[in-house]
Amino acid sequence: MMTNIPTAGIFLSILFLAGCTQESNELTKEELETIYRKEVQNELEKANEVEKTKEIEVDSTNDEVEVIADFSSQNKESNSEKFKLLSMDTQVALLTPYYDERGRPQSISEGLGSILYGMEENFIFIQVHSGAGVGHPVYRIERQGDTFYPIDGVINMGISGYEVTDPPQVSVTIDELIADYENNPALYDASAANIDADQFNLASFNQMKVLVEETSSGLGTESAPEIIESSPYQAMFVDGILYSDETLKEMSSAEELRAQGYEVHELTAEEFDKLKRDMAEFGITSENLLDYYLSNY
Repeated sequence: MMTNIPTAGIFLSILFLAGCTQESNELTKEELETIYRKEVQNELEKANEVEKTKEIEVDSTNDEVEVIADFSSQNKESNSEKFKLLSMDTQVALLTPYYDERGRPQSISEGLGSILYGMEENFIFIQVHSGAGVGHPVYRIERQGDTFYPIDGVINMGISGYEVTDPPQVSVTIDELIADYENNPALYDASAANIDADQFNLASFNQMKVLVEETSSGLGTESAPEIIESSPYQAMFVDGILYSDETLKEMSSAEELRAQGYEVHELTAEEFDKLKRDMAEFGITSENLLDYYLSNY
């Protein structure tokens, strides 16, 4: 469409010049051709200037859009980088409260509980523990890109067996977690001090789900392999070491040991028998035995 403008202008110019020639008869044919060429050149230059102005405006608009898109991308990458630079304990401290309110940083930082976690592939296993007893669910969370999604959970109910428990159906983004951290980094760093990696992985989690099926089918301990006959004696941990049977008879009572400053955890006969079965099934070592007991009993 732009080429029609100079053509129309040139045509009008020729008409004008022709009229002037008829009135004055002063311009020669050569002079008319010279004037015509100048008019054509002027019109073409004007058209080119208009076209260049429009191209500059379009380029400027495209540049602004690209700058906005680049800034958005850089901001997203920045949050991912920030999250990656945090320790795993701090990452877990940020994630856990969305799935277990007992894992709020205010409580964990004050030592009112602790968080145990494990990682494998793109799964994170988290458990908020009070330090004693049972009934502390283990939740499996899956990371997909920069978003975390709840999958499932298992809870140990002691002698009642295992049960399935569903985590809160909440998806959490890294942008949200970084916003939480930047709002109070000292609090989450303090919470991370009471967070430890545990034996949770896909194998141990799936084994717990197998025990859920056994419990729900009514098999329970009847289907579990018997390692030894049921012991009539109780057992107890003394400063992390397990004592039972004849050794236990030779020791002072739990109350006397505590009075002497020892850390003591008593086990019923049922708990002791179950602990021995777990040791055989899961390959738990003596070094991890007390931690396993406190996490699951």
